[in-house]
Amino acid sequence: MIVRQLSIENFRGIKKLSWTLPVGQRLITLIGPGDSGKSTIIEAIHLLLGDRWSVSFSDVDFYGVDPSEPIRITAVLTEVPSPLLKDNSFGFWQSGLAADGQIHQDPEDGFESCLVVRLTVDESLEPQWEVVRADGDGRKITSSQRREFSTFRVDDRTDAQLRWTRSSALGRISAKDGAAREALAAAERAARAALSGHDSTSLNELVNEVQQHANEVGSSDFKAIRAGLDASRSGMGANLALYEDVVPLMAYGLGSRRLVSLAVQQMAAGERAIAVIDELESGLEPHRAVRLLNYLDSDPYSQVFVTTHSPAVVEQATIESLSVVQTSNGEATITSLGGADEVMMALRRAAPSSLLARKVVIGEGKTEHGVLAACFDAWDRERSEAGLTTSAGEGLAIQDGNGGEKAANRAGAMVPLGCSVLALIDNDVRTADPHVDQAEQAGARD
Repeated sequence: MIVRQLSIENFRGIKKLSWTLPVGQRLITLIGPGDSGKSTIIEAIHLLLGDRWSVSFSDVDFYGVDPSEPIRITAVLTEVPSPLLKDNSFGFWQSGLAADGQIHQDPEDGFESCLVVRLTVDESLEPQWEVVRADGDGRKITSSQRREFSTFRVDDRTDAQLRWTRSSALGRISAKDGAAREALAAAERAARAALSGHDSTSLNELVNEVQQHANEVGSSDFKAIRAGLDASRSGMGANLALYEDVVPLMAYGLGSRRLVSLAVQQMAAGERAIAVIDELESGLEPHRAVRLLNYLDSDPYSQVFVTTHSPAVVEQATIESLSVVQTSNGEATITSLGGADEVMMALRRAAPSSLLARKVVIGEGKTEHGVLAACFDAWDRERSEAGLTTSAGEGLAIQDGNGGEKAANRAGAMVPLGCSVLALIDNDVRTADPHVDQAEQAGARD
């Protein structure tokens, strides 16, 4: 399944977003300064396409804490899983997606078949999922049908995915062999007996597969993952958990737990799943985050949406995968860097932190860059003595422009990404003047 378009109205910090996604782009890495709306977009995708049967909303989930304006999250989906296209499901509710992005009532010749799905939350705070048509008609989507979307999220709440329960990914995997009751009953009996002497071939095979997949996903080195008793829980069906030899995986660091959670959920969702991951680098060293990024851009997934604040991830990601999120007065825009020119590609490699900053100051060359660095060091000391944050803490990044023309070109390239750009350039080489004029017209200052 592929998300081709996404719109968000009145959800948290986003009043309005209308986003047409890059065609054929599997991995989408959302970047930009904090509070630009990246996490809100990730959460909106998961709320719309995830299979959680009970989702709670409150007034603070509405833009401006104003529930009089309903939340609407809408996506145009192609390559929809076949169970959802049966006649008794949504086979007769397909729409047509034209090459220009317009949605038509029916998937006629020349149009691509699609489903338009929408989540609406009004003042009652009761969410409603439905497939909608161009004429306004809608048909309810159940939680079991939403499970067919095969969309899951990886966040810091990982421990639930490291246990066998009837609703966890491990529990669903165990159910796929057609012996769900037997497998879970055996797990419960094993838990009651503290797994003493219990031997389950199917359970052992599953655990071995989890270990192999977890090692592939995150450059981990698990050697003895097994099922064991989770002494921190007392409810039936929740006592069987994953261990690495005698150590419960819940005792591992956040990064390792998130990687195993990703592996398990992907196994449960199957191939062609959609994964959403907020703060890809959370708990991971830079090299593990980069390896994870490379893994995510692979065949098991139809699409992966991630956010990051890591310069290492920005530097190592393909330029096509990077999309910059900007929000002003609730109006959110997303700018893909796919097809970026050489200026942006060089900037991404040389100063990736600039793509995460609110303000960027560019020194023409090494001399100007050195002067700027010395000035900001002195100003930062003064600010610290006054109890204020440093310039970096205010979202400012400094970069070496590598020459007058290049510095001006970099300034002009940064402006459309929504940050404030200032360039320090001398006038000893007048050939830079046209480039300076262009950068000023784009919105940079010198």
